Amino acid sequence: MNLEDLTKALGVSGFEDDVRRRILEAVGDAEVDDFGNVIVGDKSGVAFVAHMDEVGLLVTSIEDDGRLKFRKVGGVDDKILPGSRVVLYGEGIRLEGVIGVQPPHFQQQQQTSWQDLYIDIGATSRQEAESMGAAPMMPAAFKREYAEMGRFVSATAIDDRAGCWALIEAYKRGVDATFMWTVQEEVGLMGARALASKSNVRSAIIVDTTACCHPNFTGGVKPGNGPIIRIFDNYGAYNNKLARRVLEIAKKRGIPVQIGAGGGGTDAAAFFVSGIPAVSIGILSKYSHSPVEMAHKDDLKYTVELIAALAEELPRTG
Repeated sequence: MNLEDLTKALGVSGFEDDVRRRILEAVGDAEVDDFGNVIVGDKSGVAFVAHMDEVGLLVTSIEDDGRLKFRKVGGVDDKILPGSRVVLYGEGIRLEGVIGVQPPHFQQQQQTSWQDLYIDIGATSRQEAESMGAAPMMPAAFKREYAEMGRFVSATAIDDRAGCWALIEAYKRGVDATFMWTVQEEVGLMGARALASKSNVRSAIIVDTTACCHPNFTGGVKPGNGPIIRIFDNYGAYNNKLARRVLEIAKKRGIPVQIGAGGGGTDAAAFFVSGIPAVSIGILSKYSHSPVEMAHKDDLKYTVELIAALAEELPRTG
């Protein structure tokens, strides 16, 4: 499966069915737990983890004039919402919508709060919106965009379809390890919390994107120079012993990696608090949590190589 196919799947946190279906088609004989996480492998040794979900919106009500009120799901910046195109989805339903904003001719001040905005699906009444299939508690994902620009890929939901893709690539290459694709990372690491609490793996390597780049948060890392070993983020330092071992293996195999930190957090925190040594490998992503995220093709390639190397080396040393 290519990365473009994965990024075009719709998977707002809690509504990851489309992403899960595509992953199951790619990896074959896998287990889906009660929470929607996907697991393949013997569930011991080293596990590689990526999350299926993406930030987005959730319809909360339909107004009399047919416009839809919504809430944010995950960390969405209000500034990117006005003028965005979205896709509402459900069982057998796809509805195009736009988040409109008053034209500058009418504005007294710039409208930026999500609470003042609506999704417009072209309906003129509540009854018409309902007849089109709109309903409260329906997820709305940002409209899919995919383009290759120089050495970069730009797409909606690079976070974390890039990590999902890297795990699939490693699996298809015959890498012997446990692979886990989790749900609801963007709203509190919920899937990983459930998974880690009953997991017997010895260590977890989380493959996620890392927002790029800010000297105070990420250090001097640059796209194209390899994935980063994410030493610290808002959840803490995770497991420095494991991080050092990852760095040693990368150097031994000649795989470019960088040392850095990040804002926010990753599923590594869920494994850490469950007593499982964990570290996060970050694929640098420009414009994170927007519809136009960008990742460098070389970083994607090196990430797959690093997964393969770690799967061979880590079980030997713990």
